[in-house]
Parts: sequence; C-alpha cells; structure tokens
Amino acid sequence: MPTHISPLDLNFISLKRAALLIAKDRAGVEPDEIMDLFKHALFAGEFECKETNVAAEFRSEEINLPLIRIETPPAQRMLPRLAPEHRPQQFFAVRAATVGEILVEREALPGRPEDWSALTVFLGNQQIIDDFHHALAHTPYEAFPTEAHAILGDIHLSRLKLRTWMDYKRYDLPAFLNRPAPVSPQLPARPALRLVHSRTEGTAGKMQRGRPRKAAWARIEALVRELYAANPETPRGVLAFDAHKAATREFDEKDLPSLETVQRQMKHLLEGDD
Repeated sequence: MPTHISPLDLNFISLKRAALLIAKDRAGVEPDEIMDLFKHALFAGEFECKETNVAAEFRSEEINLPLIRIETPPAQRMLPRLAPEHRPQQFFAVRAATVGEILVEREALPGRPEDWSALTVFLGNQQIIDDFHHALAHTPYEAFPTEAHAILGDIHLSRLKLRTWMDYKRYDLPAFLNRPAPVSPQLPARPALRLVHSRTEGTAGKMQRGRPRKAAWARIEALVRELYAANPETPRGVLAFDAHKAATREFDEKDLPSLETVQRQMKHLLEGDD
C-alpha cells in the first residue's frame, strides 16, 4: 500500500482533482456537482461492486478501492501527545464503512452530531449501517462541512478505476481519461535498453547494447501474453498492471522493472519487434 501518492503519479488521482478536470471538460458543470456524484457513488457502493472491478485475474485493493490517507498504526516510538492529524499517515484501501466512521470520528457529518445519533451509536448493526450510508449518499454534498469536503476530496482512485466507473455509469469520458498520458517535452521517452544474448544461427555471442534486463522481464512478458490470450478485450494498461503485480509476488523489487517501463513496452510485448 502506498505511503504517499505523488501529484505527478499518472496512475492515481484525487477526487478533488478529478472533479476539477471533469468540470473543466463540461461546460456549465461545477466541481462540487461532480463531487456530489463521487460522494453518492462512494456511499452507494458503486466503487465496490463487481461491475466496476478493473483487475481481471489478480485482485488488487489498491487499484479497485478508494485510497484514503489516515493515521499509520501506532509505533512504539510515536509520541502519544500528538494529535491524530499530526501523526504519520499513509494511504489505505477502504470501503464506504471506513469513510463513514472517519466522518463520525472527525465530527464531519452535516448538521449537528445529535441529528445523526440514531445512526451512528449502533453502527455494529448492518441494517443501521445501510441506512447510514443511504443517508450519506443522498445528503447534498454542499450540506457537508468543510472538514468533510477535505476528507472526501483527498480520497484517491486509480485512473483505471475512475474510467471503469464512468463507463459503468455511461458517462462520456473527459479528455484526461480518454487519451494517453502526455510525455513531458523536457523528458522524452527513451527507448528500452536491453542486454540480450542472441540465440539465432549465425549471430551466436552477439548482444544488443544497453543495460541488462531485469530478471523478472521474461516472466512479465509471459504473464502479459497469457492474460491477453485469456481476454483480448482487456485494456493494455490493465494487462501491464496485472502482470507487474503478479511478478511482485515472485521477484524481489531489485529484479523488477517499473510499472511505467512495462506500460511503455506493451506494444512490443503484444506485437513483437517490427
């Protein structure tokens, strides 16, 4: 689970940032209106249902569930006098129930706490939990206090998850989800550099120049092709993520290429050398 998500990481996006970009892409739509859709989807269970599950073969909470930044489990050296918001925090994959509990603990529910007491005192009862989530889903986003807006806006989703959810809802995809991630002109994409022993007749002993390939590359190539053969309709980004995730269970980090490298090599992995 990531302890930190960089704003430059193209794999994840905060709900606040996504709402701003979608509103920018839709004339007459305000970011808070998009946040109201996200809030409803969260508490209505739309981010947890099988229809929006984007991991084909290897389940991954990190790519399938909202990520929220909350306090890291206490360490022995942690100062007990620090307030929770000042203690070390990291991102955790959560479901609607956890987000609801955080809103209760931070006193970030709309209106007065006593207005919600009938639904928050007995949260161990599943029927009450369902009623609580229904109320949160259908309470206007503008009615939530500033603290709730900060909590909900800082929730992150994988971009694949967001795109899958928008497809599920039959929403038109905004520009930032409907095109490949841009490459900075200051940092052009470099061709992959590999060191490969040729086994073809007449070229024995020759090698391609460049850095040695990571030990996990051959396994990732095989996984990508196996996953593609099983479901050719799977987006290449999902194939890359699933294959890389599976390889992390078999290889040390030093032997793994980065996910971004795998994504850049998907055309080669599926179509071979030109």
